[in-house]
Amino acid sequence: MGWCKRFGAFVVLLMGVCAPAAAEKILFIPLDNRPVSLAYTVDSFRKAGVQVVTPPEKFLASDRQNGDPDKLAQWLDQEARGAAGAVVSTDSLIYGGLVPSRTHELDPAVLAQRANALLAFKKRHPGVPLYGFATVMRSPKWSSAPAEPAYYAQYGPQIFRWGQLRDKKRLGILTRKEKNELNQVEQNLPLDIRRDVLERRGKNLFVLKGLTRGLEAGKMDYFLIGRDDSAPYSEAHKDAADLESFADPAFRYKFRSFSGADELGMVLLNRALNKARGETPLVYGWYNGGTGAATVASYEDSPMGASYRQHVLAAGGYPARTDKRADLVLGLYTPGDGVTLGADSAANGPDLDEQGQQFLATAQKYVRQGRNVGIADVAFGNGGSTALVKGLLTGEPGQEPLGYRLGSYAGWNTASNSLGYALGQGMLRPYLSDRDRQDLLTVRYLDDWLYQSKVRQQVRQELIWPRQWTDGKLTDAQTAQAETLVTEKMLKEGAPLLGKRPEQYRYSLPWHRTFEIAVKSEES
Repeated sequence: MGWCKRFGAFVVLLMGVCAPAAAEKILFIPLDNRPVSLAYTVDSFRKAGVQVVTPPEKFLASDRQNGDPDKLAQWLDQEARGAAGAVVSTDSLIYGGLVPSRTHELDPAVLAQRANALLAFKKRHPGVPLYGFATVMRSPKWSSAPAEPAYYAQYGPQIFRWGQLRDKKRLGILTRKEKNELNQVEQNLPLDIRRDVLERRGKNLFVLKGLTRGLEAGKMDYFLIGRDDSAPYSEAHKDAADLESFADPAFRYKFRSFSGADELGMVLLNRALNKARGETPLVYGWYNGGTGAATVASYEDSPMGASYRQHVLAAGGYPARTDKRADLVLGLYTPGDGVTLGADSAANGPDLDEQGQQFLATAQKYVRQGRNVGIADVAFGNGGSTALVKGLLTGEPGQEPLGYRLGSYAGWNTASNSLGYALGQGMLRPYLSDRDRQDLLTVRYLDDWLYQSKVRQQVRQELIWPRQWTDGKLTDAQTAQAETLVTEKMLKEGAPLLGKRPEQYRYSLPWHRTFEIAVKSEES
């Protein structure tokens, strides 16, 4: 663990764990109370010995309530004393959460007042570094109500196509055929809906530009903007380009924007910790064969190589050119043909191709060398690769499987979500006991691969769809029935590769939908 050694006078090497002299207190306000936003992220750092302090959950957004920006702001002030940093979702502090940032009816004056209140934090607490993260309003391709305004249920795909064509027009690459299509889309999309979409996006940009100016005025120490559900041509891509040109280049080292959203808390908590400890971990990235770093994953608008570099820098690390002195060797398991299909597709089979076998062999080589190896499983969207996980969890006779010798693994939702988690937990490995590291790995295998790629689709096909339940607004009774089936499936489907490990965890659907699961140890 290279960076532990470089700080030998200030750290103690004990049982393979680089232990700090004292636990830092870092304040954390997440996007909402989903496991990936809150429990999984916080558990990772607490296992690493960091005192992550979070608000009462009743102040945070859930699937059935918005967060309370005023109570969150009060909490932040009350807890600031003695903190080594504050990592804050500005969406929570200004809108009340990620979903409310898209669906709110707030006046710009209210938004400005809340943003200014956050930017006054450092005047009251000058010794506490403030790390803010926000999201550009996303551009979903589907009918995504109620996570968007209600009209998305009918007009979602048309709204996406309208934004896509508008972005191409901005770039001057609209064909004659597309010009005619843009006119047709605008005729078919009601004027009041077009106005509402642009007004909402305008408010979002208004807030983000105000926060960016606050950063440049020294009122924040770092500002990270994620592009949730974007595409190479989209309104989100267009808005991000607007922000990039708006930001003062002199502050580029304090401002970053890339595809992703749910991993931003994990990334910035790592930055806060690395800055508090005066460390800059070196990270070396390597890729599966095929398109590799040039891959533009589904739901994203930039190549994986660019996203990887931006994530590492945002987390307080530095992208190493070679693997020789790297503290974390991070493998990105990209699709060979550059197309990220859904993890529930038939293409997500049990057998590794030649490129995948070489990727696994490279991981094995690094592990045998005693390196800290992380894997971002980004070959598919919304779940891990069955073939890769099978290769990781099938060990040689009498040997521990490679999958439990890793520093980190992640393969859920979008490519950047997985990248951010694999990077973040990989950076924490020097501070984790073997038991805690393996617990974090188990949760990721259970959630990212077993549930997301296999069990979720089975539960939908066998229970949710036949009964015509609304997946996204399950009742408490429906949720309980779904959780029972989820548990049965997790134990049955997980046994071949994970043995009895699935029996040691509890499974729930905290947002009353099958999109995400909460995996919790029976011991906690």
